Amino acid sequence: MPRYGRILLVDDHGITREGAALHLRALDPAIEVQHARDPAEARRRLQEAAPDLIFLDLRFDDSPEDGEQFLRWLKAEPLYEHIPVLVMSGEALDRPAVEALLGQHAAGYLAKGKADSAEVFRLALQNLEAGAVFIHGARRNAVGGMGAPAVRRDAASLGLKPSLQRVLVRHAKGMPYKRIARELGITEATVKEYIGEICRIFKVENAKALIYEIARAGVALDEG
Repeated sequence: MPRYGRILLVDDHGITREGAALHLRALDPAIEVQHARDPAEARRRLQEAAPDLIFLDLRFDDSPEDGEQFLRWLKAEPLYEHIPVLVMSGEALDRPAVEALLGQHAAGYLAKGKADSAEVFRLALQNLEAGAVFIHGARRNAVGGMGAPAVRRDAASLGLKPSLQRVLVRHAKGMPYKRIARELGITEATVKEYIGEICRIFKVENAKALIYEIARAGVALDEG
C-alpha cells in the first residue's frame, strides 16, 4: 500500500476530479480515490474513512463554505489536523496568496492548469512524502520541486540550535503549532517564540514566508 493509499479529491467539477483520479491511479492502481463535491460532502467522507491526503479546491459555486474555511476547520480538529492538504485551484495565485495558505497549514499549492500529467502528481506526492511543501504554478515565481524531487537536508546543517531545529523541521511540513507543541512537549507560545527567532535568523518577514522559501529551495528537512 502506498504512503498515501487513500486520497480525497474535493472539487465541485467532476471532470477535474476524474482527471486527477486518472493521474493518481496511473501512479499506483492501489491508490483509493475518494470524491467530494464540496466541503460538506468532504466532512461526510472524513467520517466514513479518513484519507491520507486531501486535494482541495478553493472555490465552490454552490457551497456557502470555501476551501480556506474548510482548511481552517480541518486543521483545528484534533482527529484530522495531521492530514496533509494540497490546495489545487483554478486560480493562479501569487506569492502572498500562497503564503496565506501555508500560514493555514496547507501542504502546498498546485494550479489546476499545471496538473496535467501523472508526472506532476508523482512529484507532488514524492515531495510530500519527503516532508517538503510542494508549490507549482504560482504566478510570477513558480516554485517547489518541478523537474526534481525535494533534496533532503539535515536541519543540523543550518547551524541552528537543536531546539530550533526540531521546531523548524515540523513547521516546514506545515504542521500546526498546537501539534508541534504537543509532539515536542513544549507550549504553543514557545513554538511561536522559536519560529520568530528562526525568521530573524533567516531574515524573512514571517512564518509563512519561511515555509515558502524552504519550498522554493526544494528542500526537505530531516531532524538531526
